[in-house]
Amino acid sequence: ERPPTWRNHSPCIALGQPLCRHRMPPSSDQLAVLDAAHEALPVELVEVRPGRTLAIHSQPRPGAEQTVLFVHGSCGSLLQWKDQIALAAKERAVVAFDTFGCGRSPKPPEWDAYSFAELRDDLAAVLARFSVPGRTMVVVAHSAGCSLALAVAAASLASTPPGPPIDGLCLMGAFAEPPRVPSIFYLPTFVLSLMQPRLSAGFEALALHADTRAGKTAARRYLLGLAPAVNAANDMFMCKAYYRQLSAPSKEEIQSVGAEVPCLLIAGEDDALVPPESTAELHALLSSGAPSEMHS
Repeated sequence: ERPPTWRNHSPCIALGQPLCRHRMPPSSDQLAVLDAAHEALPVELVEVRPGRTLAIHSQPRPGAEQTVLFVHGSCGSLLQWKDQIALAAKERAVVAFDTFGCGRSPKPPEWDAYSFAELRDDLAAVLARFSVPGRTMVVVAHSAGCSLALAVAAASLASTPPGPPIDGLCLMGAFAEPPRVPSIFYLPTFVLSLMQPRLSAGFEALALHADTRAGKTAARRYLLGLAPAVNAANDMFMCKAYYRQLSAPSKEEIQSVGAEVPCLLIAGEDDALVPPESTAELHALLSSGAPSEMHS
């Protein structure tokens, strides 16, 4: 099935009611960036749970001893993992997907569709689908995707019998408690849609390191072009529903993961969205169990 494009995104929703779309579509340059990125990382639309279809990129690599599952951050895209996927795929099976509402996954105008619990269960379903007996599973996650990965790991450990195992976690820009929801996400969706270009520019200024914004390497120029293109294709109803329902596992759940799963935490010294102090709080909880490492 052909993945959706921005042209068939769901209409904006204001105050819970459908309205005509008040949004600027991606520019021709942004569409060209997305088209090239999509060609490099093709996906299949897979129903991972009843009523939940996700755009999934996978490279199975028969005989591999490990699968690496990539989980992107809030309102992002699997496209951010292009270089990491290429590196991992040399020796490992790899899987990456667009979370519900993001990238090439469906974007229904339903508030509960973007709850933390639903997104957590989606990740659990992807994990179960690509788990192979005798092959280790490592999850590499970024930002809010780290909270989903920790929640899935905790739920798997607590279930009887345990769910598909996660043998290692690499968490980048992770936090123990989600940031406070910006008050702007309480505005009507059509207002957010009109503000979308400025909101995206502000987010990119915080999310992209100064070296990335300088664009001195091909990889950094790729991210510099990709970030505004992905943001422009986002549906603001999805963004509003996502951030208003953003959550994280409890301290007890985090500690249970730390006791059983080796974790590597990576924090950016100049991260303006998730400062290293936030990641250090998570590290303290995880390190009360199994050994974990944090690098900044």
